Amino acid sequence: MANARTSRPKLLRALKTWRHRYTALRVLSQSVSIGLLLAVPFSGLARVDFWAGRHFLLGERVSVKLALAGVIAGIAALYVVTFLSNVVAGRLFCGWGCPVGQVSRFGEQADLPGQNRRQRMGAHVLGAFYSAAFVVAMLAWWVDLRVLYAGGRGALAVAWGLLTVGAAGAYAHGRWWRWEFCKQVCPIGLYYTVVAPARYFGVHFRNQHDTCIECNACDHVCPVDLKPRELMAPVGDRGGLAVLDAPGHSHCIECGDCIRACEFMIQKRGREPVPLLLGWYGGPQRIDAPADASPRDQTDTKAA
Repeated sequence: MANARTSRPKLLRALKTWRHRYTALRVLSQSVSIGLLLAVPFSGLARVDFWAGRHFLLGERVSVKLALAGVIAGIAALYVVTFLSNVVAGRLFCGWGCPVGQVSRFGEQADLPGQNRRQRMGAHVLGAFYSAAFVVAMLAWWVDLRVLYAGGRGALAVAWGLLTVGAAGAYAHGRWWRWEFCKQVCPIGLYYTVVAPARYFGVHFRNQHDTCIECNACDHVCPVDLKPRELMAPVGDRGGLAVLDAPGHSHCIECGDCIRACEFMIQKRGREPVPLLLGWYGGPQRIDAPADASPRDQTDTKAA
C-alpha cells in the first residue's frame, strides 16, 4: 500500500508531463470498450426494456424472456472475447479495456501532487463523466435510454436515480478502493490468474545490463504492487481472493505503467535500448541461470 500511496502518484505526475504513445492508445481502447457496450443494445442485437416494453433480439421485437436470454448470451459472448484475449495476451484487458480499471485510473488523477485547484477539479469532472458514461452503457442493456428525457415523472426519477447512484458508486470506487479491487477481489481477474495465463504476450525484462539503471521506478509505479523485472517469480500473500504463490506474470494487468516509467528514466539518462518491454515473446521470461547467479543475472534470450 505504501507504493500506491506515495511513490506511484509522484511518478505518475512526472509521467504526465511527458507525451507518450500509450495515452492515445488508452483513449482508443476505452472508447472501444464503451462503444461495444453501447453497440449491442443500440443495434437491437439484445435489449430488455423495463420502461416501454420494447424488447429486442437480433433486431426484432420479441418477448421479455427471449430478450433476457439474448442479453445473457450477449454478456457471455463479451466474456468469451475477453477470455480468448487472456489466452493470448494475459490480463491485457484488465489493464487496457476494463472500464472499472479506467475508473480507478481517473480517480487517482485528482490526487497527483503538484496540481492546482483547476487541474484537480478537471480531474474530478473527467472521472465523473467517464463513470457516468460507463453506467449509461450498462443501463442501455436494460432500458431504452429515451427514458432519461421522455419518461414520466416516476420513470425519470428511477432512471436518473439509478444513473446518479451508479455513477457516484463507480467514481467512489475509483477514488478510494481503486487497484485493491483488481489485486484482491475482482472475480474475472482471479479467474484469469488461474486459467490460461498468456504464454505469448506480456511485460518482460530483457535484462540489458548496460541500460537498466536499477532505479526501481517500474516497481514503484506498478498499480498492483508487482516487480515487473521479476514476474516469473511466485508472489506471496496479496490478501483477499488472490491466488497464493502464483507467478507475478499471472497477476500482472499489463497496463504499461512500468513500461512508461522505464522509458522515461532510461531516456533521461540517454540510454538504449529500453530493457522493460510490453509485447510478444517466446518461451519463459528468463531462462534458468547458473546456481551462483543472482536473479538479475538471468537473461531472456527468447524475448522478441
